Amino acid sequence: MDDIPEAREISESTLEEMLQTVNLAWKLQKATPAEDGFCSTYQVTVSSNGTTRKRYVKASPDGQPYSIPTEARLQATLNTQTTIPVPNVLGITDDHETLPTPYFIMEALTGEAVAYERIGQLEDEALRRLARELGEYLAELHSIPVLENFGHVRHDGPALTGDRPSGDPEILTVDDPYTDWPTCLQAYATRELDRHAESSFSELTPQLRHWVEASIEDLQGPFEPVLGRNDHGLHNLLIDPATGEITAMLDWGYTLAVPATFDFEFAVYLFSGTFLAGLPDVSDRRPLVREAMLDGYRTVAPDRANVLVTPEPLYEALAMTRIMNDFHHLDIPEESEPTVIARISNDLRALLD
Repeated sequence: MDDIPEAREISESTLEEMLQTVNLAWKLQKATPAEDGFCSTYQVTVSSNGTTRKRYVKASPDGQPYSIPTEARLQATLNTQTTIPVPNVLGITDDHETLPTPYFIMEALTGEAVAYERIGQLEDEALRRLARELGEYLAELHSIPVLENFGHVRHDGPALTGDRPSGDPEILTVDDPYTDWPTCLQAYATRELDRHAESSFSELTPQLRHWVEASIEDLQGPFEPVLGRNDHGLHNLLIDPATGEITAMLDWGYTLAVPATFDFEFAVYLFSGTFLAGLPDVSDRRPLVREAMLDGYRTVAPDRANVLVTPEPLYEALAMTRIMNDFHHLDIPEESEPTVIARISNDLRALLD
């Protein structure tokens, strides 16, 4: 998404009014804006009948829906259909005459928010546990049988005003659907490659574009659409950094209907921290992450796991492309940037060759 506005400030009186669309008894005690993301997100403390609780309010920054209505309904679906630790959605308001809609209210889960780049610093055992749990959760996600086409996941349920979403997976659908995965993937790849041509790695774009297009032509089906997390990274998790336990999976606005292998390969690359391997204290842990994720996936969906055993280089290359496109967002010491850029470039060249 381009030209996304900054999160707007919401007054405490408005926040309380938003909260009371869900529960009239809630009184706002404290509100703290979240630092990350473009949505207007607040951690709030509410009191009712002498009891205080933490909640989160997530609202549009400018009145545009983006994926907020779908995200709330997706989280409700995951709560009813899986054991994936997602915040319980207590109510969503899709439209309102005066309040900053759409917005939804959700419970707060425990765990620590850690920086995206810290994946390279987790101890091997912590990373192994994180990857195994991730494999289990992705297997559950991929097993929800609701979609027939490929593309961005949306919903076609009724509009709500302060009500809790049903959690019914049948309301999930696909926006501008593709019936054919290679065609969908070509559209996705074209967008990412156009961004790549504007990145610090643009000298590789012509070769990468030719290789990706040829690889898409060589893909062998059949292809089954599943709910794909896709927006992988520590920034969208709450964890125990010492043990690697995943206590929450957050931010489901970029959920796609894709083959399971596509989602799996993105997760392997992004959670391996390999894109940081140019730093002196970071190693390439793709084998560790892949083995642990497969182990976890097999415990939930052994039959589906069989198609994930053999890596798909095309999907890994596209995961690398995303990192290269967003490299300027990474928090890397300035003096180390040339080394990290060189390592990623060499890894891509090796893959293309």
